[in-house]
Amino acid sequence: MDLPNKVIVITGAGRGIGAATAELCAKNGAKVVIADINDEWGKSAVDKIRSQGGEASYLHTDVSKEPEVAALVKFAVDKYGKLDGIVNNAATIVVKSAHLITAAEWDRVIGVNLTGVFYGCKHAILQFKKQGGGGSIVNLGSISAVVGMLEQAVYCASKGGVNSLSRQIAVDYAKENIRCNTIGPGSVQGDFLDIYLDGQRDPAEARKRVIATHPIGRLAEANEIAETIMFMLSDRSSFVTGANLQVDGGYSEI
Repeated sequence: MDLPNKVIVITGAGRGIGAATAELCAKNGAKVVIADINDEWGKSAVDKIRSQGGEASYLHTDVSKEPEVAALVKFAVDKYGKLDGIVNNAATIVVKSAHLITAAEWDRVIGVNLTGVFYGCKHAILQFKKQGGGGSIVNLGSISAVVGMLEQAVYCASKGGVNSLSRQIAVDYAKENIRCNTIGPGSVQGDFLDIYLDGQRDPAEARKRVIATHPIGRLAEANEIAETIMFMLSDRSSFVTGANLQVDGGYSEI
């Protein structure tokens, strides 16, 4: 097992990449704390892990609110005695060109996708330092952080910020063996992509267009992203920090 007895917090883990990551980590020996704003999704993800013999708990968390993120880390430590890693995965999206985005929409996407990641990093680091150093932070970036995407102005901005924040944290805390890496998924099958597609005039044609941007010729499955996240959480990546691993089927190479 890659994560024996490690305690891992995963935000936005009620579905999609987060849920797949939680399930995979639990199968590999981790005690997983699932955070989400949708209690039904979060509890369902916990139930699935427990039905497979894994260890998981759930806490309702809005990552855009610092006290809730601080409480999430405390919950994990109170429940399992320590923290070994955090996956800052929670995200939201607004599918609009820049001139149509309202201030409230901008603030919400930045609040969840960037400020929420900062809060997760901050409170994980505080706990890692209490434990004497060591720990792994994995932040979810996106292909949108490295290429322009139609009608994704605020999403692209938020994910570009995640990349820069992650590099800074990697440099600042490397001497304490606190690692911070970014995973940059391409387009992934699931509800999050469907939000984008549903906002297009012809969703079926838009899906074909999205697939065509990936040289590998298909969309990713959530478990494929989860595998790379688990690698970054595990000791197998012990000399990796500050990396931005694009798991995008070649999208960023064209």
